[in-house]
Amino acid sequence: MTLGVAITGLGAISALGPDAAALWDAIAAGRDGIRPIERFSTEGFTVHLGAMVPGYDRMADERVEAGDLCVDLAIAAAREALACAPIAASVPPERVALVLGSNFGSRVRRLHQVTELVGEAIGIRGPRITVSTACASSTNALGLGKDLIDAGAADVVLAGGTDALTPDLFAGFHALGLLSGDKCAPFSHPAGTTVGEGAGLLLLEREHRAIARGARPIARLLGYGLSADAYHATTPDPTGSGVARAIRGALGDAGIAPDDVDYFNAHGTGTLANDPAEWRAIELVFGERARRLPVSSTKGFLGHAQGAAGVLEVIATLLGMRSGMIPPTAQFKGPRPRSPADPVGEGRPRPLEVRRALCNNSAFGGANAAVLLGAAGEEGRPRAARARRAVTVLGAGAVGPHGLTVEDLERAIAAGARLGRRAPEVRLEALVPTADPRGIDRSALLLTAAAARAIGDAGLTLRGAARERAGIFAGALRVSPESVAEYDASVEARGLPRLSASAFTRMGLNAPAGACAKLLSLKGPTTTITTGSGSSLVAIAYAARWLESRDDADVLIVGGVDEFGASEADAPWSEGAACLSLSVAPDAGPGVRLAGWGLAGPGQVAEAIRAALASAEIGADEVRRLPDPAEVIGRAPAAGPAFACAAAFAAIARGEIDRVLVTDPGEESTSCAVVLSAVRPGDGRHG
Repeated sequence: MTLGVAITGLGAISALGPDAAALWDAIAAGRDGIRPIERFSTEGFTVHLGAMVPGYDRMADERVEAGDLCVDLAIAAAREALACAPIAASVPPERVALVLGSNFGSRVRRLHQVTELVGEAIGIRGPRITVSTACASSTNALGLGKDLIDAGAADVVLAGGTDALTPDLFAGFHALGLLSGDKCAPFSHPAGTTVGEGAGLLLLEREHRAIARGARPIARLLGYGLSADAYHATTPDPTGSGVARAIRGALGDAGIAPDDVDYFNAHGTGTLANDPAEWRAIELVFGERARRLPVSSTKGFLGHAQGAAGVLEVIATLLGMRSGMIPPTAQFKGPRPRSPADPVGEGRPRPLEVRRALCNNSAFGGANAAVLLGAAGEEGRPRAARARRAVTVLGAGAVGPHGLTVEDLERAIAAGARLGRRAPEVRLEALVPTADPRGIDRSALLLTAAAARAIGDAGLTLRGAARERAGIFAGALRVSPESVAEYDASVEARGLPRLSASAFTRMGLNAPAGACAKLLSLKGPTTTITTGSGSSLVAIAYAARWLESRDDADVLIVGGVDEFGASEADAPWSEGAACLSLSVAPDAGPGVRLAGWGLAGPGQVAEAIRAALASAEIGADEVRRLPDPAEVIGRAPAAGPAFACAAAFAAIARGEIDRVLVTDPGEESTSCAVVLSAVRPGDGRHG
């Protein structure tokens, strides 16, 4: 039976102060953290306000232990969360995972390195996974943390997010016309948002284990949902249907009806596009009751903390629940059209007993994420855990130095000749006649081409409602070098105040997945994962977990992408993208299954293999390894394991081999292993 995952610790550092207590004290007093920016010059801009952590007025401050503000903020929040329920003596460090969401982090390091540095600082030896779905990153990270607990991949997970307010971030939002000259006033006047920063972490664990070791649950994480708008790079779908899918996903994951939600913490950025779309989504899900549901946004207090926004808003909600109150919407001066009927606009927390609260976030790239929280002492509704569903591999796509198909890849592997590092010209309109590739970068082009090939290879036709149950999970290492070069050139030529807004929208790691979702109309769950090398294999394991344990998606396109920069002639890697089409399969019948997966900490590949074999219910002597495609196409850091999975799928589908093990040692962040298996008629085993 299951009651959700217990939250036993929390930590927050934000514009409201250095810890969680300061955050709630400020909200209780009606005091916001928005002030004039002193960290960098705002000369040439029409906006001068930000929501910065007090005491960090310079990016390179003596207060910054790790030399990176984004890392340091996360370390501070993590230490506070761990202090709530110390785990050192009771949980092996290899059984503690870290899932950190971040939008931009800093441009000094790649995002996965932020998580590695935090993990090293606090002694985490389990999986270290970074989620980057722009402003929905930390909300997604909380959900993935719950999945790791539920799947037995970790006993304790620190999950949340971190982001710092940098000149680039401020300038990008300014160029898009999203900033308000006054303090952010969600649902009210004037329209516009205020960018901010901070970090928040929650300590997640199975409730009975937490109680056994003496930890005291603060609340429960009951469920979460993800979705893609597949609409626009920066503007939400005005119908609210994408946000509604994420909200319904969270409710379905928890087994909770909309009428059982007592409070809704909205993304509520204050912008003209976001607020009405989110309110429409709430109306779609809650119906007539939406007009009686308290809906507030805490961005008027915290600013928009980007990748940390979701978790900080969850923490504000949790602290309110513990105090018997709900946070208000700061700066509320009267409603704009199409805004919540009850925005809790009185300026101070409202007394209300909350048994269940729903927190929602939306993001660039059309990514949406929602989490459902439950009070710790509530009786709850125990229900049987869902039976594990079999996951089938229906098709594969691979675009790289070998060519444009999996067959090309197999021929290259058979020939054994070392190829160049660039992929050939890709004409997306030949693969997807309805797609308009203008304005996308090379990473998005390669990923979309591989995804389209995987869909075609599977014989899938995604129309109507089927598109809402088909999503994309991607693994990536870095932002497109092409987009970075365009962005940097615009700054050099015109200065930060007049940078290229279109290039800025592609500076998020999830931009290729967002573009792919739009071009292929994939409106189901979406996420982008980075763990350094091997990111695509972790994304594949995550997608398999989603399909085997939930019922809100039928198809997930999953893989990875790497782009070779124009100025990287001496770089040691190659480019390309590879994807699998995964689907929920019947219990029997011929085909190829993703039979098992396992995750472990950095360099612990043997443990990841053990877990994958156990979940596939087979022994080590029953699997083979195929030649590594990197021997001929070169090392594609993020996409490499997806290329290996694509080649394995093709070999199994032709009947040449029964079971293949694909691994990545995850020396940087996370070791991973997956088992692909033939399913023959009459084979009663899962894999």
